[in-house]
Amino acid sequence: MISESGFERLGRHVQRTSRTLFAAAILFSAPPWSCYAQSEVPSLTPTQVDQVVDHLASALDNYVFPDIAAKLKAEIQSHRGEYRGINSPTVLAARLTADMRGVGHDQHLAVMFDEQLAIKKGSTPEEEQHAHAFDLASGFGVRSVRRLPGNIGYVDLSYFSPDRDAGAILAAVMQLVGGTDALILDLRRNGGGSGETETTLLSYFFKDTTQLSSVVETVDGKIHERQHWTSAYVQGPRYTGKPVFILTSRHTHSAAEVLAYDLQNSHLAMILGEPTSGDATSATGTIDLGHHFSAFIANGQVKSPITNRNYIGTGVQPDVPTAQAAALLTAYSLALKGATSSAGSDELTKERASAMKDPQDALLQEVNGFPQ
Repeated sequence: MISESGFERLGRHVQRTSRTLFAAAILFSAPPWSCYAQSEVPSLTPTQVDQVVDHLASALDNYVFPDIAAKLKAEIQSHRGEYRGINSPTVLAARLTADMRGVGHDQHLAVMFDEQLAIKKGSTPEEEQHAHAFDLASGFGVRSVRRLPGNIGYVDLSYFSPDRDAGAILAAVMQLVGGTDALILDLRRNGGGSGETETTLLSYFFKDTTQLSSVVETVDGKIHERQHWTSAYVQGPRYTGKPVFILTSRHTHSAAEVLAYDLQNSHLAMILGEPTSGDATSATGTIDLGHHFSAFIANGQVKSPITNRNYIGTGVQPDVPTAQAAALLTAYSLALKGATSSAGSDELTKERASAMKDPQDALLQEVNGFPQ
């Protein structure tokens, strides 16, 4: 299990932590627990803007790709005059982020104004309770879990929650689909999240403790590799020896990409859909820029122990390329054909035969109920 918890919490929710593994695109809409109302956000002076920009330019020295770091710094310096004319902290944070991403094409480059995003050194008990309530109401990222006709499991996961109860929820999910003959894991809308939770889910698909993709990063001028391994223990049965299909899209980010990449390289899953976003960079943590601004600057990148590389810029490539809207039906059809029945039941045999005749109709019946 990874010791560092994830930085982000998707869907208008941000997890505050001291260290990060994989970060998704950061949303610039203020969450409900913002410290200041919009009218109370302080106004910046040109001198303060200069100080923030100076700190950001210095922080970019640690960006994982030195050649791009130079381009990022040049881009930031070229817009100094425009930045001085911005007195809104939220607008400045969004502008700096957009300018960096426009050059670096990396969603793991961001500037945040902490009153807006509630990213602080620590969080109050009230904020932690609000965060927990959000996760509870969001199913801890689990949008749907069900058994499809033909005994095919389906799990739709929108993010990897860093909440303390996330592991128990995943255990319940895997218990529900544990008796299915094949599994479809839908990550088409998954923006990433906690690397620790992502590793917990990954562990269900490996029989033995296995090294996963590491993070190679530069800290104080020295290169470090943080190895990540599957957990020796999971709650409930593992899901091994059965077909696993993962659905991806260009909206599949960060930790979700790592999960798909590791299972694909281990030949434990087939990827269907579109290439993922290609966010294979990581950061040790946020950087204080002063005046309540902080930056997320990637100083590391993912490296697979199998391929010795990653998917930066290209994304995780699907084994079966298809439009994201058609990915579920394609995976379901393949699952029905490739799965081996684990129970000698005439009823289950008939159910699968019926679903194989018209997989699309079987899915519609699953959603809409009994046919008329």
